[in-house]
Amino acid sequence: MRYLVTLATAITLGLALAAAFAAPEQRPAPQAEAQTIPDSTISKAGAALHDVAGLQRKYQDKIDSASPEQKQGLSEQANAEAVQAIQSHGISVLEYSGVVRTAQNNPRIKQRLLEAANKTQ
Repeated sequence: MRYLVTLATAITLGLALAAAFAAPEQRPAPQAEAQTIPDSTISKAGAALHDVAGLQRKYQDKIDSASPEQKQGLSEQANAEAVQAIQSHGISVLEYSGVVRTAQNNPRIKQRLLEAANKTQ
C-alpha cells in the first residue's frame, strides 16, 4: 500500500516536473488528453512513473534534511534525473505529463498507469 502512495505522490511530482519543462505552446490540448491512450504509451509512462517514484524516494530525505542553499541544487539534480528517467523509456516529458494529468482526472487511465508502474517492479 505504501508503494501505491509513493506512486500517487510521484504522479504529483511528475506533473510539477512536466509543468517546469513544457513550454506553454507545447502543452497538449485538453481534448487531446481525453482521448484513449494507447497501451504502449501507458506502459512507457508507467515504467517512467516507477522510476520517478524511486527518484522521489532517493531525494526526499536528502532534500528534507538539506540546508536552504543545498535544497535548490538537490531539486535541480532530482529533476534532471527524472527527465532522463522519463526519456529513457521512449516517452517525452510532454507525453508523460499528458498521461499523468489525464490519470489524475480519469480513474480508468489512473488504474492502467498504476498497473503498468507496478509491473516494472
